[in-house]
Amino acid sequence: MAKKIKNKIGRPKKGQTQISRSLILDLAWETIQNVGFSEFRLATVAEALGIRTPSLYNHVKDTEDIFWEIQKRALRLLGDRLEQNLKKSDPPKEWIPNFLKSYRSFAKEFPHMYPLVIVSTESDPELKLLGDRILQLCMFAFQFETLDKEMVHRIRIIRSLVHGFIDLEREGGFGRKQSVEESFLKLTESLETGKLW
Repeated sequence: MAKKIKNKIGRPKKGQTQISRSLILDLAWETIQNVGFSEFRLATVAEALGIRTPSLYNHVKDTEDIFWEIQKRALRLLGDRLEQNLKKSDPPKEWIPNFLKSYRSFAKEFPHMYPLVIVSTESDPELKLLGDRILQLCMFAFQFETLDKEMVHRIRIIRSLVHGFIDLEREGGFGRKQSVEESFLKLTESLETGKLW
Protein backbone atom coordinates (compact mmCIF):
# COMPACT_ATOMS: atom_id res chain seq x y z
CA MET A 1 0.00 0.00 0.00
CA ALA A 2 1.45 3.38 -0.99
CA LYS A 3 2.34 5.83 1.76
CA LYS A 4 0.61 9.18 1.79
CA ILE A 5 2.67 12.31 1.23
CA LYS A 6 3.37 13.95 4.57
CA ASN A 7 2.46 17.51 3.60
CA LYS A 8 -0.85 17.12 1.87
CA ILE A 9 -1.67 19.90 -0.53
CA GLY A 10 -5.34 20.68 -0.87
CA ARG A 11 -7.26 21.99 -3.86
CA PRO A 12 -5.70 25.35 -4.82
CA LYS A 13 -7.88 28.29 -3.84
CA LYS A 14 -7.93 31.76 -5.31
CA GLY A 15 -4.52 33.36 -4.82
CA GLN A 16 -2.81 30.03 -4.12
CA THR A 17 -0.33 28.20 -6.31
CA GLN A 18 -2.09 26.67 -9.28
CA ILE A 19 -1.66 23.05 -10.29
CA SER A 20 1.06 22.76 -12.90
CA ARG A 21 3.22 20.14 -14.57
CA SER A 22 6.12 21.21 -12.36
CA LEU A 23 4.09 20.79 -9.16
CA ILE A 24 2.87 17.36 -10.25
CA LEU A 25 6.44 16.27 -10.99
CA ASP A 26 7.61 17.57 -7.61
CA LEU A 27 4.95 15.50 -5.87
CA ALA A 28 5.75 12.48 -8.05
CA TRP A 29 9.43 12.78 -7.10
CA GLU A 30 8.55 12.97 -3.41
CA THR A 31 6.18 10.01 -3.67
CA ILE A 32 8.72 7.83 -5.48
CA GLN A 33 11.33 8.83 -2.91
CA ASN A 34 9.01 7.51 -0.21
CA VAL A 35 7.58 4.36 -1.76
CA GLY A 36 9.54 3.52 -4.92
CA PHE A 37 8.42 3.13 -8.52
CA SER A 38 6.56 -0.13 -8.04
CA GLU A 39 4.19 1.46 -5.50
CA PHE A 40 3.77 4.75 -7.33
CA ARG A 41 0.19 5.60 -8.31
CA LEU A 42 -1.15 8.65 -10.10
CA ALA A 43 -4.05 8.53 -7.67
CA THR A 44 -1.67 9.32 -4.81
CA VAL A 45 -0.52 12.51 -6.53
CA ALA A 46 -4.09 13.48 -7.38
CA GLU A 47 -5.17 12.94 -3.77
CA ALA A 48 -2.32 15.12 -2.51
CA LEU A 49 -3.49 17.87 -4.84
CA GLY A 50 -7.13 17.47 -3.90
CA ILE A 51 -8.21 16.66 -7.44
CA ARG A 52 -9.46 13.65 -9.36
CA THR A 53 -6.89 11.53 -11.20
CA PRO A 54 -8.17 12.38 -14.72
CA SER A 55 -7.44 16.06 -14.03
CA LEU A 56 -3.72 15.24 -13.99
CA TYR A 57 -3.89 14.54 -17.71
CA ASN A 58 -4.26 18.25 -18.35
CA HIS A 59 -0.58 18.50 -17.39
CA VAL A 60 1.04 15.08 -17.95
CA LYS A 61 0.44 12.42 -20.59
CA ASP A 62 0.67 9.33 -18.41
CA THR A 63 2.86 7.51 -15.91
CA GLU A 64 5.56 6.97 -18.55
CA ASP A 65 5.74 10.72 -19.10
CA ILE A 66 6.25 11.26 -15.37
CA PHE A 67 8.91 8.53 -15.12
CA TRP A 68 10.80 10.05 -18.06
CA GLU A 69 10.82 13.45 -16.35
CA ILE A 70 11.90 11.85 -13.08
CA GLN A 71 14.79 10.14 -14.88
CA LYS A 72 15.88 13.47 -16.36
CA ARG A 73 15.75 15.05 -12.91
CA ALA A 74 17.77 12.22 -11.36
CA LEU A 75 20.47 12.44 -14.05
CA ARG A 76 20.61 16.22 -13.75
CA LEU A 77 20.86 16.06 -9.95
CA LEU A 78 23.66 13.48 -10.04
CA GLY A 79 25.52 15.55 -12.63
CA ASP A 80 25.16 18.70 -10.51
CA ARG A 81 26.49 16.97 -7.41
CA LEU A 82 29.43 15.41 -9.20
CA GLU A 83 30.34 18.74 -10.79
CA GLN A 84 30.04 20.69 -7.54
CA ASN A 85 32.23 18.25 -5.63
CA LEU A 86 34.84 18.14 -8.38
CA LYS A 87 35.01 21.95 -8.34
CA LYS A 88 35.65 21.87 -4.58
CA SER A 89 38.37 19.22 -4.93
CA ASP A 90 42.08 19.90 -4.72
CA PRO A 91 43.23 19.01 -8.25
CA PRO A 92 44.02 16.42 -9.26
CA LYS A 93 44.61 14.19 -6.24
CA GLU A 94 41.06 14.51 -4.88
CA TRP A 95 39.21 14.23 -8.18
CA ILE A 96 38.79 10.46 -8.22
CA PRO A 97 38.00 10.02 -4.49
CA ASN A 98 35.46 12.86 -4.52
CA PHE A 99 33.84 11.66 -7.72
CA LEU A 100 33.39 8.16 -6.29
CA LYS A 101 32.20 9.46 -2.90
CA SER A 102 29.62 11.70 -4.57
CA TYR A 103 28.39 8.85 -6.74
CA ARG A 104 28.01 6.49 -3.78
CA SER A 105 26.41 9.24 -1.67
CA PHE A 106 23.77 9.81 -4.36
CA ALA A 107 22.94 6.09 -4.39
CA LYS A 108 22.48 6.13 -0.61
CA GLU A 109 20.43 9.31 -0.46
CA PHE A 110 18.21 8.48 -3.45
CA PRO A 111 17.89 4.67 -3.45
CA HIS A 112 14.78 4.66 -5.65
CA MET A 113 16.28 7.12 -8.15
CA TYR A 114 19.70 5.49 -8.41
CA PRO A 115 18.59 2.76 -10.86
CA LEU A 116 17.58 5.55 -13.27
CA VAL A 117 21.13 6.89 -13.58
CA ILE A 118 22.83 3.60 -14.45
CA VAL A 119 20.78 2.60 -17.49
CA SER A 120 21.94 3.51 -20.97
CA THR A 121 20.68 6.86 -22.24
CA GLU A 122 21.86 6.36 -25.84
CA SER A 123 18.40 5.91 -27.38
CA ASP A 124 16.89 9.19 -26.12
CA PRO A 125 18.45 12.52 -27.22
CA GLU A 126 17.42 14.46 -24.10
CA LEU A 127 18.52 11.74 -21.70
CA LYS A 128 21.72 11.26 -23.67
CA LEU A 129 22.75 14.88 -23.10
CA LEU A 130 22.40 14.37 -19.36
CA GLY A 131 24.12 10.99 -19.45
CA ASP A 132 26.97 12.38 -21.54
CA ARG A 133 27.51 15.11 -18.97
CA ILE A 134 28.08 12.49 -16.28
CA LEU A 135 30.39 10.61 -18.65
CA GLN A 136 32.41 13.78 -19.27
CA LEU A 137 32.71 14.41 -15.52
CA CYS A 138 33.94 10.83 -15.08
CA MET A 139 36.51 11.34 -17.82
CA PHE A 140 37.59 14.59 -16.19
CA ALA A 141 37.99 12.96 -12.75
CA PHE A 142 40.05 10.10 -14.17
CA GLN A 143 41.88 12.40 -16.60
CA PHE A 144 40.83 10.49 -19.70
CA GLU A 145 41.38 12.79 -22.66
CA THR A 146 39.47 11.04 -25.44
CA LEU A 147 36.65 8.52 -25.49
CA ASP A 148 38.42 5.97 -27.66
CA LYS A 149 37.95 2.21 -27.58
CA GLU A 150 40.36 1.72 -24.66
CA MET A 151 38.71 4.45 -22.58
CA VAL A 152 35.26 2.92 -23.15
CA HIS A 153 36.54 -0.37 -21.73
CA ARG A 154 38.08 1.41 -18.74
CA ILE A 155 34.91 3.34 -17.98
CA ARG A 156 32.86 0.14 -18.17
CA ILE A 157 35.24 -1.48 -15.69
CA ILE A 158 34.99 1.53 -13.37
CA ARG A 159 31.18 1.50 -13.56
CA SER A 160 31.05 -2.25 -12.97
CA LEU A 161 33.27 -2.09 -9.88
CA VAL A 162 31.56 0.94 -8.34
CA HIS A 163 28.01 -0.21 -9.12
CA GLY A 164 28.82 -3.72 -7.89
CA PHE A 165 30.02 -2.29 -4.59
CA ILE A 166 26.98 0.00 -4.26
CA ASP A 167 24.56 -2.80 -5.13
CA LEU A 168 26.10 -5.23 -2.65
CA GLU A 169 26.05 -2.57 0.05
CA ARG A 170 22.41 -1.69 -0.70
CA GLU A 171 21.37 -5.35 -0.50
CA GLY A 172 23.26 -6.00 2.74
CA GLY A 173 25.84 -8.17 1.02
CA PHE A 174 28.76 -7.16 3.22
CA GLY A 175 28.15 -9.24 6.33
CA ARG A 176 31.61 -9.61 7.83
CA LYS A 177 32.83 -7.27 10.59
CA GLN A 178 35.58 -5.59 8.56
CA SER A 179 34.87 -1.93 7.78
CA VAL A 180 32.84 -1.33 4.62
CA GLU A 181 34.26 2.20 4.49
CA GLU A 182 37.77 0.79 4.44
CA SER A 183 36.78 -1.55 1.62
CA PHE A 184 35.45 1.41 -0.39
CA LEU A 185 38.68 3.28 0.28
CA LYS A 186 40.63 0.33 -1.06
CA LEU A 187 38.37 0.23 -4.12
CA THR A 188 39.07 3.92 -4.65
CA GLU A 189 42.81 3.38 -4.32
CA SER A 190 42.62 0.51 -6.79
CA LEU A 191 40.92 2.70 -9.36
CA GLU A 192 43.41 5.49 -8.75
CA THR A 193 46.42 3.23 -9.30
CA GLY A 194 44.93 0.85 -11.84
CA LYS A 195 45.82 -2.11 -9.60
CA LEU A 196 43.19 -4.17 -7.82
CA TRP A 197 45.49 -5.01 -4.89
